[in-house]
Amino acid sequence: MSSNVVFLLVTTLLAMAAQCNANFPYYFGDFKVSIRNGFSGNIKLEVNCTSFDDDLGRHWLRKGETYSFSFHTDILGTTTWDCRLATQDAPLGTSQLFKCDYDFLKKCDFRECKWDVRDDTEYLLDIPQNKYVRWAHT
Repeated sequence: MSSNVVFLLVTTLLAMAAQCNANFPYYFGDFKVSIRNGFSGNIKLEVNCTSFDDDLGRHWLRKGETYSFSFHTDILGTTTWDCRLATQDAPLGTSQLFKCDYDFLKKCDFRECKWDVRDDTEYLLDIPQNKYVRWAHT
């Protein structure tokens, strides 16, 4: 009975990581996320990023300032970073600014995700294309 439980547990863990394991080694390694305050006015941007087991605390960015952090993805390739964004006047919501997804990581050139938070939404730098793209969160 216990060997069946172990088998089911291992199978479940592998299935959870399958989306990223198919893209090995792209999902696994060191990454950097940068978030820039790109608002047009004199608006401060609050950034509070969290992963499954880390909370980086609140950071206030003036216009043009950037907050960056680096990390190493977990062995299962399930690392995500959700960042709560707000201005001094209103919350903007929570955005997933890093995820284990081949198309997403390709835009980040498999090493650094550069975000620019603007008046209308967040933009991700598509490094291979060298242009910011409006990001539609899924």
